[in-house]
Amino acid sequence: MKHLKRLAEIRNQIERLKVEADAIEPDAILEGFDIIESNNSRKNVVYNDDNAKIVIQLRTRYDDKNLSVVRLDEDISREYEKVCRSNPTEIDRSQSYIDDLQQLLTEAETKHEALLTSPYLEMLRKQRAIAIKKTEHKVPGLAVHVHYLKP
Repeated sequence: MKHLKRLAEIRNQIERLKVEADAIEPDAILEGFDIIESNNSRKNVVYNDDNAKIVIQLRTRYDDKNLSVVRLDEDISREYEKVCRSNPTEIDRSQSYIDDLQQLLTEAETKHEALLTSPYLEMLRKQRAIAIKKTEHKVPGLAVHVHYLKP
C-alpha cells in the first residue's frame, strides 16, 4: 500500500498548492502590471524562467446585471410581447406552416432511412454489436479524491 499512500499524499499536496496559487494570483497580477508598466513594453510576458512563462491575459467579460443592460432586456421583452400581440393570426399561420414543413421533413427523413437499410444490413449490424460485446474487457485505473486538510 506504499504506492497508494504516496499517491494520496502527492494529490493532497497538489490540492494545497492549487489553493495557495489561487490565493496569491491577484497579487501576482498586480505585480505583472507593474512589470509591464516599468518596462514600457507591449509584450505581456511578465515572467520567464526554466519553470514557467507567465503572461498577463486580458479576457473580455460582460456584466449582464448592469442597470442599463437590465433595462434594455426588459425593453426587448416588452417589445417582443407587443410584436407577438400585434398580428397573432399571421404569426399562428406562419407557425402552422413551419410545423407542416417540419412534419414533411420528418416523413422524408424516415423514408430516406428506410431506403438506406435492408434486412441483411441490419443482421450485419447486430452481428457486429455481438462481436464488439465479446471484446469487452476491464482496464484498471485509480480515482483519487483528495481530502484537503487546512495547514
